Amino acid sequence: MSTLHTLNKAPSAQLLASCIKTLQKGDAIIFIEDGVYHVLEAALLESIPPKVGVYGLREDISARGLADKCEESIEVVGYRSFVELCVEHDKIVSWF
Repeated sequence: MSTLHTLNKAPSAQLLASCIKTLQKGDAIIFIEDGVYHVLEAALLESIPPKVGVYGLREDISARGLADKCEESIEVVGYRSFVELCVEHDKIVSWF
């Protein structure tokens, strides 16, 4: 059973550390809204297990001027892919 984790708060909220503790093989994280600021945090992103998909919502990344600053481990996706991720996973957990 896989889970899609949506994270919409900036790194200062320190939600990613709590989220990471719950991750299982096959899960995914998508950073949305102010959560896309995580795309700049290489050290935090390195603590995500390797069998977990890591995504950032393109529209929110672009709106914050971060498009050319994303870490390579982030897969930037649009709304269509976001919906596909929601369908692919058995459940969704929102971290806010």
